[in-house]
Amino acid sequence: MNLDTSIQVHSKLEKETSNMVILRERVEKYHDLSNQMSGILTIFEQRLGKLEQTILPVYKETEQLQKRQQNLEATLNCLETVLSHYDVTQEVCNLIHQGPTEGSVAVFLEALGRLRSAMEYFLHHNSQSVELENVTSLFNTGCEGLNNHYRSLLKKNGMPLKPVDILDLIYSEDDSSNDEYTSFRQLTQSTREELFTISHWLEQNLRFEYTVIYATERGEVVFRSLQNLKDHQKSSSWGNEALKSRHSGRQETKKSPSMRLQQIFERKANKLYLKATQTLNSTGISIKKATSHSEHLSSEEYADGDQELDKYLVMLLGLQRLLNWERALMQEIIPTSKQSDVFAKLAYKSIDMVVKDAEAITNRIMRSISRKEWTSALGIFKTLKNVLLLQPDIDRTYDVQQREQLTKVLKKLQYTGAKALEHFLEVVRGDSTTNIVGMSSSTLGYVNVPKDATVHELTSNTIWFIENLLNHYDVIGVILHPDVLYSTQLDSILIKKQLPAEEHNKALFAIYIKKALAELNLSIMNKCEQYNDQATKHLFRLNNMNYILNSLVTSNLIDIVTVAEPDCRNSYIETIKELKFSYQKTWSKMLSNISPRDELPKPVAGKIKDKDRGILKEKFLAFNKDFEEACKIQRGISIPDVTLRQGIKRDNEEHILPKYNEFFNMYAGVHFSKNPEKYVKYKPHEIKACLNKLFDDSA
Repeated sequence: MNLDTSIQVHSKLEKETSNMVILRERVEKYHDLSNQMSGILTIFEQRLGKLEQTILPVYKETEQLQKRQQNLEATLNCLETVLSHYDVTQEVCNLIHQGPTEGSVAVFLEALGRLRSAMEYFLHHNSQSVELENVTSLFNTGCEGLNNHYRSLLKKNGMPLKPVDILDLIYSEDDSSNDEYTSFRQLTQSTREELFTISHWLEQNLRFEYTVIYATERGEVVFRSLQNLKDHQKSSSWGNEALKSRHSGRQETKKSPSMRLQQIFERKANKLYLKATQTLNSTGISIKKATSHSEHLSSEEYADGDQELDKYLVMLLGLQRLLNWERALMQEIIPTSKQSDVFAKLAYKSIDMVVKDAEAITNRIMRSISRKEWTSALGIFKTLKNVLLLQPDIDRTYDVQQREQLTKVLKKLQYTGAKALEHFLEVVRGDSTTNIVGMSSSTLGYVNVPKDATVHELTSNTIWFIENLLNHYDVIGVILHPDVLYSTQLDSILIKKQLPAEEHNKALFAIYIKKALAELNLSIMNKCEQYNDQATKHLFRLNNMNYILNSLVTSNLIDIVTVAEPDCRNSYIETIKELKFSYQKTWSKMLSNISPRDELPKPVAGKIKDKDRGILKEKFLAFNKDFEEACKIQRGISIPDVTLRQGIKRDNEEHILPKYNEFFNMYAGVHFSKNPEKYVKYKPHEIKACLNKLFDDSA
């Protein structure tokens, strides 16, 4: 180890020693500081403990004071509440007795709320208090005032609709929704909101008088609106209203009420057609699309339909539209839980009026039917069909009880229609003593048969009635089906021939026509016996049978009757042939005088034996007498059908002229009398001329 290295080591040693001394001094200094800090903290802890012992009782005392303050405030609040219950009668007495005013209901309801709170307080804490009686009395007075205000709001805004407005609602709109009632709303938005507020407050406070008030007042509006419409229908202006289009504001073309109604029911029928094409299970009516030219009504029915029944349909439609309106209005005012009961009470009086009107109308029609006035019966079928079309709307608008109430209308119409059909058969079946009164201005028949043996009015009007029934065969099928006699015959038809369900009503109608024609044929046979002359009897039946057949073919009724009676056409054709043959046989007595040839005297060189002259004179005289008598009678007989008339004339000529020509040619030149013109009165062309004049009205 050299000297330099030693010096370096010694130097480092001294330096480290010096550092060690410094480090030791600092450690000692830090130790002193730690001791001092520990002493300070100890002293602070001691002082803090003393402070806590001093402050803690003060804190606890302060907490107790705060609780006492809260209790005091709560007690004061309770005291103020109790005092307010005692003072409330004086504070709100004037307001309650004055009653609510429109627009200030909230203030009145607040006062009633205070009275309600006071009632509950006294009831639970001092039920024997005089204050309870005072508060209860004032609360009841306030509720009564609120009910009166509720009633006054409804009365103020409850004017009945004008008839023209109802008709506009009926004719211009088919199925109206809530939005479409806007132009007819009588209650403003603010009024509806106020009524809503009152209704719900009364409901929450278990005061239900408002339901009776609302149902009474709004029900009266509907009733008076319908009554005004009813009175308007009785006036001369009925059917002359100039309606305005709901969208364009322009007046529509004037149409008869029947035409307007028909358009409504056509729209309903078309809507049903779009929804389903099968038979309605509830009514049994097959759905078919209606055309702009009605398949249900003839043009005459548009103009000459039973106005009373049309007016009733308008009333029924008006009731439905008004009640739809009321239901929409009620939903904005009455609590949901009470709407069903309120609507039932609201609608009862109006529905009852409509039902009673239906009963009155059907009773009147029943009296008309008893007098054999059948136009009214046709009106029943038309009305019944339209009422059945209204059934979906009725199901949608009314509840179960109301539907049952309105079902009386449907049942009454069906019963009346059934009685009309039954009574008509009885009338057609009637004997010669039955006085059958007219369908319109004419009569359905007389005690005596027509002198000219033309078509009997019983026949023409029976066919008229049946032809008009064709427009209502679906409804008639519904009426007839419950009758066992008809349903049994329908079953027999269905066994022989499969018919789709929608054709069943047509088959039932065919059975009815078959019955009517059978009764008519029997009546015609009975009536023809009133004629003394056989030819007239046959011509009378011939006229009627031919008319029946032609009418059935022209109106296409023959196709329907064939369902129940397949041989109907052939049967009439054969009957007509037999009657023609029987008529021709009536000339036999007259022709027996001039034929057969072998039984007549035979002239020789233009002469006959003296003994045969008398025979020949008798032959000529008998022929002349019978021919003149037949012509005299048959000249007064009418055969309206041109084809039938010309055919019978042709048959007469073919049957009579050849035999007379032969007789005339054989004996006209024979000298069998000094006055031959007395016996040979007619030349063949004169016989032909006389035959041509038969059945000629001008002759």
